[in-house]
Amino acid sequence: MNQKAFSTLVLLLCLFAMSSAALAQQQPRRRSGGLDNLSLPSSGVSAAAPTAYWQTLAPEGLGFSVMMPGRPEEESRDFGEGRIQMRIYRVKAEEMDYAAGVMLNFPPELMQQPGFAARYFQIMPEMLTASTDYKERRYKLISQRDVSVENHPGRQYKFDSAANTLTMRVYLGERSIFIMIVESPKLSISNDNLEKFLSSFAFKEN
Repeated sequence: MNQKAFSTLVLLLCLFAMSSAALAQQQPRRRSGGLDNLSLPSSGVSAAAPTAYWQTLAPEGLGFSVMMPGRPEEESRDFGEGRIQMRIYRVKAEEMDYAAGVMLNFPPELMQQPGFAARYFQIMPEMLTASTDYKERRYKLISQRDVSVENHPGRQYKFDSAANTLTMRVYLGERSIFIMIVESPKLSISNDNLEKFLSSFAFKEN
């Protein structure tokens, strides 16, 4: 891959990461009624209810499933004249913001270039902390480690600021990038709920 092509791809991927992270702070621009394979609470508990109601999100055709504490809002964005598609799902429960998303339809010859995963995982923290949404929050990367699901490579990052904490986990598929983010005030973080969310991610056949 030439340098220009790689730089363009990294820009798109980092845009995805920053957009997903920013979603943890913002209300989604539109709600979609197209969520399927989602177990909804019969009691009418909302996404921001004081007591989280965990359920499985498995959007049709997006290649993943994950547990979230409530019914998520969905946001869609497209890049490259619609060739690359991004879908993000967000829930706020008990002062913790959860976001899960996927960016679809990357050319496999780009993502399968030798060393791509290492370069992508290396640049992610710098791009997030330098983004418009997080620069003023002064997040600092305090830890990172390799993770994997079904032999798909991934990386988990933890960031801290004076008052908040943010954990981000990223996985690379054959043609897709998957991301999960949890942000909360330090005094409100539930490590049990954080781990429940992160460990529930699974790849799903389309």
